[in-house]
Amino acid sequence: MNPLFAKQANTTQNTEEQQVEQPEYTVLIIDDEAEVHRVTELTLKRFRFEGKKIQYLHAYSAAEAKEVFQQHSDIALALVDVVMENDHAGLDLVHWVRKELNNNLCRLVLRTGQPGQAPEHEVIEKYDINDYKEKTELTSQKLKTLMYSGLRSYRDISTIESHRKGLRQVIESTGNMLRSNSLNAFATAVLKEIMNILQIDSSAIYWSTGSSSDAIRSNGRILASTGQLSTDPEIAALSDLPESVQAKFLKALTLKRSFHSEDGFIFYLQTDKGNENLLYIDTQGDLTQGQQEFLEIYCINVALAYDNLLMSEEVIETQRELVYLLGDAVEMRSKETGAHVKRVSLISYKLAELYGLSEHDALMIKRGAPLHDLGKVAIPDGILHKPGKLEPEEWDQMKTHAQIGYEILRNSKKPILQMAAEICRTHHERWDGAGYPNGTAGEDIPIAGRITALADVFDALGSRRCYKEPWSTDRIKAILEEERGKHFEPKLVDLLLNNFDDFWKIREAFPDAGEE
Repeated sequence: MNPLFAKQANTTQNTEEQQVEQPEYTVLIIDDEAEVHRVTELTLKRFRFEGKKIQYLHAYSAAEAKEVFQQHSDIALALVDVVMENDHAGLDLVHWVRKELNNNLCRLVLRTGQPGQAPEHEVIEKYDINDYKEKTELTSQKLKTLMYSGLRSYRDISTIESHRKGLRQVIESTGNMLRSNSLNAFATAVLKEIMNILQIDSSAIYWSTGSSSDAIRSNGRILASTGQLSTDPEIAALSDLPESVQAKFLKALTLKRSFHSEDGFIFYLQTDKGNENLLYIDTQGDLTQGQQEFLEIYCINVALAYDNLLMSEEVIETQRELVYLLGDAVEMRSKETGAHVKRVSLISYKLAELYGLSEHDALMIKRGAPLHDLGKVAIPDGILHKPGKLEPEEWDQMKTHAQIGYEILRNSKKPILQMAAEICRTHHERWDGAGYPNGTAGEDIPIAGRITALADVFDALGSRRCYKEPWSTDRIKAILEEERGKHFEPKLVDLLLNNFDDFWKIREAFPDAGEE
């Protein structure tokens, strides 16, 4: 019998076959002798590595082996004959795998029955192989030893490569996260980058209590969500989430720490100021140890970035609050009390997103829109509160509020107020050029003015005014369709009508006083 596969005495019975078989390792046998393939696989038939069975692939020439390598990127170990199509076919194959295919993970072991054709000291020096064996020295036990050492090497190198890629992804993801300029954008970036790190497409949600006190927890807000948990953060509440997710959040708040569960990972963060933040990821099963480590490293970076962004957000929130208060003051003077400015802001933001504007531009419109009617502070009460139709001279005076609002804000150096000035002056212009104060038409009207114009009219039509009752949804849809291409940009009207229910939910979420 060929000593290549000679049986050895006192071999212990392989008990690994009793283990539950897990996903396979792949081993490629490359040899031009069919008998070598048959006997090799027969000898290793019961071989298991870490409880995982082995999938054997076969190639009978170097050319066939190249095709197999191109079709299978997960080959852990290749047993390569040297002499096949020619005296150095196996050596040429090794060079091709390393240099042209750029595969440095697969463990390459040369097996030769003609060592004179490829002396060991020359081959080891010149070719990137992991072992060199003469066929005559390989007993069945030594073949199994070779398998163990080769697969362990592949496992360890694969782990190192996986960690290298994971850490690089964490670094890149942290950079993407830090470029966010608002809490919502920050949270959205966090969820996106977590999916990249874990290489999954799943559901996740980022929620902030705003404070660790029980009185404030109920007023927490959803910063971002994705997948089946996706919802509008402006109007969503914790109670809208599945009970299982609510229970996990409550557990994290009680324990004040992160934890893994059977179906997900809960990240808990309490900032120096007492703000509590919760991040839930549906991991679609257990995470590997490496995935858990990368996720925890990334979440630590999230924690470090959050406090800094929160300080900036508080400044912006203060500016936003002042804008809303000023807008509300104008509405109160018009006796149009309620949540009109809030709704116009949110409707404008959603329209900007659907239109395809950047997150920055959409936020600027959102923050500037509440001041769209600021110029009304200069309009006399008799005109502002008149329940009937205005006389021509009264209407001319009413129309001046657009330019007045612009004049009040135009000298400000603050981006939000600059945007508000532009909206004041242009939100009464019409697509067909018949608007005021300048009769600007089409795309010459800044996009912020075109968006706020539609948002303002849409909300006003559904609201009670001193001169009208709220319109029905059917009547609103009809007039918007009628004004498509006249008063409003056609694309914006289409976006609103195609997503009408979503826009109407904003009205329902923020009703006027007496409509709750």
